[in-house]
Amino acid sequence: MAFLHINTQTYTTPLPLFTVKQTARPQTAVSIYNGHSAAIFVGDASITTTGATIGRTIPAAGSQVFYVSGGDVVYGISAAASAAGAVVITYSA
Repeated sequence: MAFLHINTQTYTTPLPLFTVKQTARPQTAVSIYNGHSAAIFVGDASITTTGATIGRTIPAAGSQVFYVSGGDVVYGISAAASAAGAVVITYSA
């Protein structure tokens, strides 16, 4: 297994932040840190920043741990465009 570190960014439309490697074990812990000055939201391809399909909120300078499996795609969105590299994702695969 390797420890992976990804720097990415969110947009004002839901786009993939990353795809978990197929070789990742089920229930792999993934930490997503928001280094942007605005909240970001993570979830599936249908996430929004408000309403019934709002994603899981990660506040500015906050982080969340999620559990994923090989091949899962994690999407991100923000109400304001994010600076490149502001979102940091770490996991072991």
